[in-house]
Amino acid sequence: MIRNSIRKKLLILLLAATMIPICSSIVISYYYTRHSVTETAIEQNSSRIELGKLNALNYFNTLNQLSVSIYSGINVADSLYTYLENTRKTPVSTSEAVATSYDPVYMHLFNLYQTDKDIYQMHFYIANGSQSNLWVNGYFRREYNPGYRMPKNQDGEYKAFIQPTHINNQYGLKDALPLSKIAEVPVFTLNRPMYLAPTVAVLGYLSIDVRLDGLNQIFDNLYSPERHEQLYLLDQDGRFLYSSQAEDYGTVMQEGWEKKLKATEGSGHFEWRDGSFSGIIFYDHLDTGYMNTVVVKKIPFTDLYHSANELTGINSGIAAASLIVAMIGTVLISLQITRPLKQLLLYVKKVQKGNLLVPMNVASSDEIGILARRMETMMETIDELILREYKLELANKTNQLKALQAQINPHFLYNAMQLIGTQALHSGSTNTYRLVGNLAKMMRYSMNNEETEVPLRREIEHVKAYLELQRERFEGELEYSLDFEEATLRITVPKMLLQPLVENYFKHGYDGRIGKGDISLRGYVEGEGKRLVLQIDDNGTGMEPEALKRLVQRIESMDQGTTVQGQERQTEEKAHSELELLSAGGESRSSGEGGIGWLNVVSRLRLQYGNGVAIRLENRPSSGLSIRIMIPLQGEKEDLG
Repeated sequence: MIRNSIRKKLLILLLAATMIPICSSIVISYYYTRHSVTETAIEQNSSRIELGKLNALNYFNTLNQLSVSIYSGINVADSLYTYLENTRKTPVSTSEAVATSYDPVYMHLFNLYQTDKDIYQMHFYIANGSQSNLWVNGYFRREYNPGYRMPKNQDGEYKAFIQPTHINNQYGLKDALPLSKIAEVPVFTLNRPMYLAPTVAVLGYLSIDVRLDGLNQIFDNLYSPERHEQLYLLDQDGRFLYSSQAEDYGTVMQEGWEKKLKATEGSGHFEWRDGSFSGIIFYDHLDTGYMNTVVVKKIPFTDLYHSANELTGINSGIAAASLIVAMIGTVLISLQITRPLKQLLLYVKKVQKGNLLVPMNVASSDEIGILARRMETMMETIDELILREYKLELANKTNQLKALQAQINPHFLYNAMQLIGTQALHSGSTNTYRLVGNLAKMMRYSMNNEETEVPLRREIEHVKAYLELQRERFEGELEYSLDFEEATLRITVPKMLLQPLVENYFKHGYDGRIGKGDISLRGYVEGEGKRLVLQIDDNGTGMEPEALKRLVQRIESMDQGTTVQGQERQTEEKAHSELELLSAGGESRSSGEGGIGWLNVVSRLRLQYGNGVAIRLENRPSSGLSIRIMIPLQGEKEDLG
């Protein structure tokens, strides 16, 4: 039974683990290679066919320009066009006159022949007089040819068109040409009627028979005969202008995919499978005013996927060899694994009973032995973690109890102050009630650690409660004013922004000996609503110029940190230095060593707004210090409550 045999399970497992990836790799590699080869072939052949089409278009346009060169002689006395124009009144002679160098027909055909080496012969027919002029391979022949019918295009009109490749003919001339000048040559013909400009009255007809050398040079490089690829240039009726198989000339394409090709436009490709052909067919239409053709290339799947099939055969051989090696190795490994596995099973049973520290007697040094020793170490670690988790749970309960006790004390004090205020109110001491109420507001505002940002209105209320307590402390020897624009009250600012700055005045700037204290706070928006300005002015002792300069430098140095972590680290270092200075002597503001509140506020502003915030400190002309904080409001979230 397989279920009770580790050896059989290992054999099946290892074989499956070996063969499934290998077979999957073969299949995936085969289809990926096919896809990659197909995509590459599509990209390369589409580009090559487009290039070939453009070259062919230039080639045909050059021939077309030659055919219309007769019109360059309009209004020229001795030109061929003027000669044709005159034949409307005076028909040409029907006699077989010998052409001379002064003959306009002879000279024009001679010039055309010298222009393009692929021209095999040209036939120029003059309608009024039924005169045929034939130039064949450097030989000129003129003959009366009343039986000649000027060709019409696909729509039955006298317009220029390309006649598919065929064997050359003599255009109905009766007299035989010299054998040295004639041969059966496959040519395509550019037919063009000559109009009386600007009408469509036909004066003559030019037919240019062109050898296939030029087309062969263009298209022969676009396919590989050894790979069974085929290339065609077909007209709209499926007749061949060019074919990679010479026997196709003079015939019409008879393939199942021809109907699908006729329904296409532009360029592209499609796959085709039938009894005669299975592969990819590329096409690119070449349409001009004188021809409607399409370049077609066929690539069979057998040649397209040849490399993929070879790779699959190699991979299959590797898979067969891997299977044999895997079978031999599986049998040997299963014999070595079975014995220590039984010992490992006995150990697991003991652990299952709860004995985590039972020793494991497995002496092998292979993977099973390593596994056994690791399991033994793991059991020891688990035993230690269980004890540690128990201790952490006890410590957690203790911390929760301490946190509960710490939470009770502030709330107890707040409730006690409310009770004291109520008793003072009942006793008629309204001033005491007011002071206790202000202190309670400050404690409640300060103890709420869930908020880091508040509307400016709440920050002002907190500062007002603080100033009321200070005014009572100094027995009326303090005046303060709060002047904030209505638009600023809903702007969100960092909590505890103003109170540390105001408190700095009472710690280091206020001197009751020089008169009544005065501090004013203002808030307004400037810069078209883009910046909040907070200004604090007092009449304290101010700061000595050198001390003010040092404090400003400390604040500006906090901008040098490029990251939030760098700013926090600089703030922490300077805060520690300030604590040391204040603890050592408690110097006044004038010495410039009372900036702990400053550094805290500046640090939080920098973290909140980055370098967009600006802080200005300066001594007032009379006495005291002026503080100006400018906070950017772009993207500011306002409290609408």
